[in-house]
Amino acid sequence: MTELGPARVAALDSSDMLGWIAGLPRQLREGYDAARERLAGAFFGAFPAIPPAAPTGLAVCGMGGSAIGADLVLACLPDLPVPVTVVRGYALPAWVGPETLVVVVSYSGETEEALACATQARARGCAPVCIASGGRLAALAEAEGLPRVLVTGGGQPRAAVGKLSMALLATLEAAGLCREHAGDVRGAAVQLEAGTADLGPGSVDAHNPAKTLARRLEKKLTVVYGAATTSPVARRWKGQINENAKAPAFFNELPELDHNEIMGWTSQPHVTSATVALFLSDPSADERLTRRVALTAREYEALGVATEQVAARGASPLARLFSLVQLGDYATFYLALLYGVDPTPVAAIQNFKAKLAGAAGA
Repeated sequence: MTELGPARVAALDSSDMLGWIAGLPRQLREGYDAARERLAGAFFGAFPAIPPAAPTGLAVCGMGGSAIGADLVLACLPDLPVPVTVVRGYALPAWVGPETLVVVVSYSGETEEALACATQARARGCAPVCIASGGRLAALAEAEGLPRVLVTGGGQPRAAVGKLSMALLATLEAAGLCREHAGDVRGAAVQLEAGTADLGPGSVDAHNPAKTLARRLEKKLTVVYGAATTSPVARRWKGQINENAKAPAFFNELPELDHNEIMGWTSQPHVTSATVALFLSDPSADERLTRRVALTAREYEALGVATEQVAARGASPLARLFSLVQLGDYATFYLALLYGVDPTPVAAIQNFKAKLAGAAGA
């Protein structure tokens, strides 16, 4: 059995992805406080380009690790009083105008899709809030006097999910779109600190849920399923398997998958036998969803797909979702160690971006 303790970490984790994962509680606490301080007064005259009236809509623009924080935060805020969209692409919806709150998130500040949305927002009379560690997005905000939250850089965007998500949460609070969540943030951070001790490499395998889960996923195709609030976490887990473990994975959500995807497991036994389906649940979910998750998992088992049900823990929606984020981050980190790969580098993504830039230049 491959060892998953400190020695294996030292041999493979050359860029300290483990440090970023273990730092999630601190990211939540410090990211929230720093963003609130930066945005104090931002919607009340500190940035003249922002209209004083309450926003009539919300568009959050970003890609990959810079977008998933928006999904997580918005899942915790189901009662926002305006239409909401997360834009993963180059174009803003037609309804975005001067009274829309546009938030552009790019950890590097160089994401071309996010920069395109920022340019469009300015052309439509919006003053987008810019969240970045630097780059052209930060430079644009500085040059045009736009509200901005600078987060510390140095890591991969997916590893900065705590900072980026808390910057967005503070933005929505400052804009008057939701209540203050300081207590929830601190409560979630305390819970995650306890999780760090339970899930870290010093914890023995038999008592470490992340190591156990990683071993369950080794050499398997993984599909991750969420329902309502846990859907963005399913997307997060899928992306973390892709980028940390360098392995294929897919995600979907209930109840939609019961209307189509469930049929895909009925006639290909060589695929079903090589697959693990993870069902992420929230104990506070609608009873109908809870019942559906359990029944769907049983149906998958009957079809020959191994399943695992993982429940969120915590007193607040924020704590529950980030408890799942934390477990997924550790599990995919250990999966990378099982595969003998460094969890940090994403060479295929960087190579593709270089080719894309070259094609654009040509």
